[in-house]
Amino acid sequence: MSAPPAVEADIEPRREYPPIVQFLGRPSTRVALRWGYIAILTGVAFWPSITSLAETARSDGFNSYIWMVPAAAILAAQGVARRPRTELPIHDRQTDVIVGLMGLVLALLLHGVLLQRYALYFHLLRLDFLALYVFVLSSAIVLFGLRPVARFAAVWVLLLAMFALPYQILVILLGGNRIAAGAATLAIAGGATGIAVGRTVRRGWIGGLAAWGVGLVILVALAVVFPYAPVLVYQEVPALTATALVGFVMFLLARRGGPKRLLDRKIEPIAAGQVLAGLPLVLVVAILLAMVKLPILPSPPTQHFAGLPLSGPLNPPAGWHVTETEDYPWVKRLYGRISYLTRQRMVADVGNPQWDKLSRPRTVMVDNVVTDRPMSFSVYPAKVLYDVSATRLSEPRRVGLGYGVVGEAVTVVDDRLHVTWNMLQWTWRNDERAQRIVLITVDNHEESAPFPNPSGRLLPTLSTLFTVLFRGNSAVDDRSPTFKDIDLLTEIGRGLVRSQLEPLGRLS
Repeated sequence: MSAPPAVEADIEPRREYPPIVQFLGRPSTRVALRWGYIAILTGVAFWPSITSLAETARSDGFNSYIWMVPAAAILAAQGVARRPRTELPIHDRQTDVIVGLMGLVLALLLHGVLLQRYALYFHLLRLDFLALYVFVLSSAIVLFGLRPVARFAAVWVLLLAMFALPYQILVILLGGNRIAAGAATLAIAGGATGIAVGRTVRRGWIGGLAAWGVGLVILVALAVVFPYAPVLVYQEVPALTATALVGFVMFLLARRGGPKRLLDRKIEPIAAGQVLAGLPLVLVVAILLAMVKLPILPSPPTQHFAGLPLSGPLNPPAGWHVTETEDYPWVKRLYGRISYLTRQRMVADVGNPQWDKLSRPRTVMVDNVVTDRPMSFSVYPAKVLYDVSATRLSEPRRVGLGYGVVGEAVTVVDDRLHVTWNMLQWTWRNDERAQRIVLITVDNHEESAPFPNPSGRLLPTLSTLFTVLFRGNSAVDDRSPTFKDIDLLTEIGRGLVRSQLEPLGRLS
């Protein structure tokens, strides 16, 4: 019996895609394109913030540490990416878009509303970078999905370090100098290293502690060899070097005798495949964020006087004498190692019926801060020096003081001291240092009248920040100010300016 004739199978030939289509279809390419899209839109939306941070770094401001946070997060993320994927390859695009949209709206509120509300504390808080963080996180949820983003949850927590206030407080507690700024960034480096190598909790702690140790050694060596290196060097070099070095060594130790491939598993397909609806959503929010302008306080310009001695007590003006002088060493924690805060109690030689109906000699407290880091005056405004948690301040009024110097006067209703005080301040500088001078009078003309004392405690400032957050600026603003001592402050202010500049041969 002969075998039946063979039937040729009807098999459809495999379709060959062009190389460019194959390239774009790779999971690695799709991941890179989506992150590239987020990165470009983030640059567009927050370009003013990025340029402002670059200026901060050039001015040796402590907020320049923000540059190292994304770098540390990338080092941490590559450690997480090398671990086997544990989340289920399922997704709910509707949930992803809803959660992502809520985050994008929050970024708009942070950048467009809260940023302006805290304009005075812009450099202390840097809420624009908190908005940037929320925007990037929300965009990742829209374009990748909740599950992949949650897989890198520890990295996203690390990126919260871009919110500047906790870092600023830590630097103050550690001493407020370059070394303190570098030591504070080691906390971020230790966290990044622990996340990168933390396949187990024990390995994570070992990696984090090792990074702290290596970073401290590098920081001490830097302080000995280059004591006056820029602040950015102290923040970046020890932290990033320690993270990279410890992470690389632990990578090699874990693979002794095995292959040393950096990515020892294939990149899994992206679960969230359909993102076309999310692309325009992220684009629209980025455009709206780009339209927000950073807060600019209308402060008078800082005058520069070459040869102006800025080292502490001021020369009293004619008709006034100094009865007390006090120094506050703690100011170095706020304004740097080379900084001084001096309070002088100046009393008029004779009374003036225009300033006191009984012609009693008036008293003016004169506080002046000198620093070699002028940028710190933007981070810590004058009101940070005092407990203003129970006060209401007026809008500043500009006052001409001669020689091109312009001051700002405010009136303060103090519910804690039960007085109203008027304050006049101005800032000037020489080639190396800057000085902020604050004159204070109170409406109680007795010798025992209470004056606000410099405290330098951030706790009252934090209380004020929360008051503004929940009750708005109206809770801390005086809408109907009374400048009772504006003439007195103007006269002594002009006299102080004259008594400092006349020895230099300056003419008004």
